[in-house]
Amino acid sequence: MQVPFSPLRICLFLLLLVASFNRIPAQQINADYEKFAVSENRYIHSGMAMSPDQQLMAIACTQGFPLYIYDFRNRKIIRQFDVGNWYAGARVSWSSKGRFLLLQQLYYLDFSPNRDREVNFEIIDAITGERVLRLEKYHDVKISPDEQLAVALTDDVLEIYNLKTGLITDRKTIKAATNSLEISPDGRYIAVSHRPSEAYLKNDPQLRKDPKALKSILKFKQLVSVFSASDFSLVATVNDYYDNVYRLEWSADGKELYCLSIPYTKAATAVSGRQNFISVIDAVGFKSTRTVFPSNSNYEPAFRKSHDGKYMGVVSWSKFPELRIHDAATGNVLHRLEMSSRVLEGISKLDFPSDGRVFFEFLPGDKSILATFGNQLLLWSIPQD
Repeated sequence: MQVPFSPLRICLFLLLLVASFNRIPAQQINADYEKFAVSENRYIHSGMAMSPDQQLMAIACTQGFPLYIYDFRNRKIIRQFDVGNWYAGARVSWSSKGRFLLLQQLYYLDFSPNRDREVNFEIIDAITGERVLRLEKYHDVKISPDEQLAVALTDDVLEIYNLKTGLITDRKTIKAATNSLEISPDGRYIAVSHRPSEAYLKNDPQLRKDPKALKSILKFKQLVSVFSASDFSLVATVNDYYDNVYRLEWSADGKELYCLSIPYTKAATAVSGRQNFISVIDAVGFKSTRTVFPSNSNYEPAFRKSHDGKYMGVVSWSKFPELRIHDAATGNVLHRLEMSSRVLEGISKLDFPSDGRVFFEFLPGDKSILATFGNQLLLWSIPQD
């Protein structure tokens, strides 16, 4: 007869599991941090994003809800909504002026290997929590900088929604589009990931005499193209081939476009963990750069550039989640926050440890970072050089 696992027995099991791992070097866990609860809710935090005015955090939870609007300076919940209602929670982001929140459904296995992802999205009013728009089985959704429109990608069609009426005002076909779209901060451009055509590849002089390489790129790689938002004319195709693209994000100053890509499983070379690459694209000339931030996160890694542009933070994975602070210009790792000791500490206190998904934000002044960690938040003071 099987005996159900109690929370205490699960915690004891995890404690033994942690103790079985090799010791982490001391310099990796010697960090100035504080861990604290947002509420008495025991559900793990699944997503977090800071408001454009840098005053509030939107924090989503697993088990469906609630979503908190959180005053992180005074550590106080000022609003909470029952939205999303997805078991594994949601990724959350604010519109440019803070009027809306965009929720993207997450899964515990949060991407579809080797094929396009289809998930549900909701746009809600950030003040009232009322649903403005719900879209089911879409690849990606973004809100325009003027907060008037939502651009949604489904199959190879971009649908333009009026957020006041909820109606589609326009449709545009992007041939062989894949997972991701992004709108520039000034609203002039829309970037979309897509598969390359054979005709495009044959115009690449490096591939004309290498049929094997052409075939491999045609099967395993993707491109990022930029279109004019006014008439959808092609502005440029970035001069690089990327793995499966799962997220495009424009920098706040509009000068960089970040491309998160994950290799096709047959093309991956990592011996442990999952390979993720955040490639930096020059968004002025729409050219690739040599700057790439790697991650071994088991989930789509969160990444953020600091407000002053000095750092790029990236979530990765060793035996447990870790937060890496890179020099944004060179890509070199400057600091690491290993979360193994935080997991052990949480188990000893019967807290709910992280499920591996970590979201974070640089706090104003860029001296510290606030990160989700299980059903709590972790405030990390970045070591100062």
